[in-house]
Amino acid sequence: MRHHVDYAAVFTAIPSPCLIMTLNLTIVAVNQAYADTCGLQTEELLGRYLFDPFPRNPADPDEIRALRNLEASLWRVRATGQSDVMAPHKTAMPVPGSADVFEERYWSAINSPILDPDGAVTLFLHRVEDVTAFLTGRQQAGARARKLDAHEHTMEAERCAPDEELQELNEQPREAETHLEQLFDRQRQFAADASHELRTPIAGLRLQVEAAKLYPDDVDLPDLLDHVMGDLDRLENIINDLLFLARPQADTGRILEDVDLTELVEAQAARWADRCNLRLDVDPAVTVNAAPGEIARLFVALLDNARRHATHMVEVRLRRAGEHAELAVADDGEGIAPADRERVFRNFVRLDTARSRDRGGAGLGLAIARDIASDHHGTLHIEDSATGGACFVFRIPLAR
Repeated sequence: MRHHVDYAAVFTAIPSPCLIMTLNLTIVAVNQAYADTCGLQTEELLGRYLFDPFPRNPADPDEIRALRNLEASLWRVRATGQSDVMAPHKTAMPVPGSADVFEERYWSAINSPILDPDGAVTLFLHRVEDVTAFLTGRQQAGARARKLDAHEHTMEAERCAPDEELQELNEQPREAETHLEQLFDRQRQFAADASHELRTPIAGLRLQVEAAKLYPDDVDLPDLLDHVMGDLDRLENIINDLLFLARPQADTGRILEDVDLTELVEAQAARWADRCNLRLDVDPAVTVNAAPGEIARLFVALLDNARRHATHMVEVRLRRAGEHAELAVADDGEGIAPADRERVFRNFVRLDTARSRDRGGAGLGLAIARDIASDHHGTLHIEDSATGGACFVFRIPLAR
């Protein structure tokens, strides 16, 4: 006998804090456990961008890392269609009744896909567990153990340490070795890709110079210099991009200031007026706290990408969306398949012949744009464009 299952009631009854959000991280459902954990009413969460309801502790250096890891986990779920388990991470939660006082909490999260009938990811299920007490207990137990003499410590460990913990300790060296191997593999791949990109303009320069050396009387000097300058420009751009990607993750030299994003977008767009048919639709005086040079670099990368793939027109839209500014750059080209929308943010990726070396850069612009967005507590993702192409959406917190 089959029973009707009230899935809404099941979701509400789950004791773990859970929420459901759209692919652009808008909350569409929360259970009571999640609302209670946040100290908010359900109505204060629904329809909000995931990070909007929670005040930030500007003194917490781990916050940007936690946000970046959560964003990366969600994009892995979207790209693979499989659940992703995050390692416990630290957050600073405001103490009730005091907006300026924070306490450390540790959370373990599991992000799972919700699929449509065709098997495509349509929503995210985000479930968290507060593991503060567990981790604190382990830390305290470790401190007590260190105070025991060697004999007592051995007896205490034999009596209390569970098999699972011993297994975990045995696994740690193997996990560290695997992690190092993966890092070395990525480093080798990056070096190989970078070498390939640098070799192309160098080969072009060598070919032109050698031809001029062999047949000096046939050389059109102005034309030769134009080609040489073009290859030198390409080399300089690749090197600058590589240096940007190689910077430390915590760039203490970055100077943040209040930036009128509206003025920045309008100024940059004016420089592109003769390169593409550009349509602007911006809210006035949208202000963010950011490094203006980096935000300009992100916007130019999105403009350049849209221009190269547009059929007739590029659209730029700037809006206030809750506590965030939302900058969208859309084209009317062929678009990007959902399966490729995360891959385009990887280093040196070009999806097709349209993203060739003749028409585009080294395949680093979008990777750098994603890094800049993350460094500013923001996000960068791809949606369908109303004009049929791709729409890149950058979200960044408004200045307080």
